[in-house]
Amino acid sequence: MDSNQETLLNILKILQDIQETLDSNPYGVSNNYKIVLYLVPIFGIVFGSGLLFSIFYWWHKQRIELIRTNLYKPIEFNLRLYSFFLGLLLTFTGFVLSMVFIMVLGNSLAMLGGLIPLAVGLSLLTFYKFQK
Repeated sequence: MDSNQETLLNILKILQDIQETLDSNPYGVSNNYKIVLYLVPIFGIVFGSGLLFSIFYWWHKQRIELIRTNLYKPIEFNLRLYSFFLGLLLTFTGFVLSMVFIMVLGNSLAMLGGLIPLAVGLSLLTFYKFQK
């Protein structure tokens, strides 16, 4: 009986140690993975910013060289046509999203996900109509 009691006490001590470990860390996993999870977006932002800076810097240098050699042709941008295209796109997208949110969720704040693009699209179409 003594060996059985000792075995049971050892098992109980091991279980208590496991319980203390789980209480301090509920998932039973070390916290080292959190470092990686925090570093991924930081590296993404740093490298993405560096990449964007490099692209815009090289694009600027290319335009400077084109101007220097008299080969630069400015791009014509038709704001009226762009506002018409974007207005139609946002109006129909906002209308469809509004209808889906009304059918699925009823009257709720989720409708703003459709009403905002609808309002922006209508305002761009209004700009197109009054711009001459």
